[in-house]
Amino acid sequence: MILKFFDWSRSNSPWGVHFCSGCCSLEVLALMGPRFDWERYGFMMTPSPRQADFIIVTGLVSRKVLPVLLRVYQQMPEPRYVFGMGACAAGGGPYWDSDFVAVDVSQYIPFDVFVAGCPPNPEATLEGLLRLKEIIKRDRENVARKFPNRMEEIQY
Repeated sequence: MILKFFDWSRSNSPWGVHFCSGCCSLEVLALMGPRFDWERYGFMMTPSPRQADFIIVTGLVSRKVLPVLLRVYQQMPEPRYVFGMGACAAGGGPYWDSDFVAVDVSQYIPFDVFVAGCPPNPEATLEGLLRLKEIIKRDRENVARKFPNRMEEIQY
């Protein structure tokens, strides 16, 4: 009974970690400001991926940065959600034909919600985050959150 209460409260206040490597992160910062105030919808940022419900992937992900992104993703407890935004996260943006760009991040980690644009406006980003919140609520009713039992299960 208490675990159901915790899952309900977590689904109404999802915590995220921001993996920023590009200019779309400025739009995420706009959401935190007084005009859009995403905290009134329950969204919070956490400095640790081990406490996060979702990860926001913005900007270009190079091949050198990709292992760091995968490590952050693996450190998140199950169920974990991915919110992608911007043309660079989807397909490399204007740098798609460069040799060092990991062209499509969704080949490595699955996007639950993606907002297109270069950069997407804050209204579209907030709408996508609210859609992600509904997905989290739906999943939390059916699946309990699983935390890694041992440190060896998390790859560094």
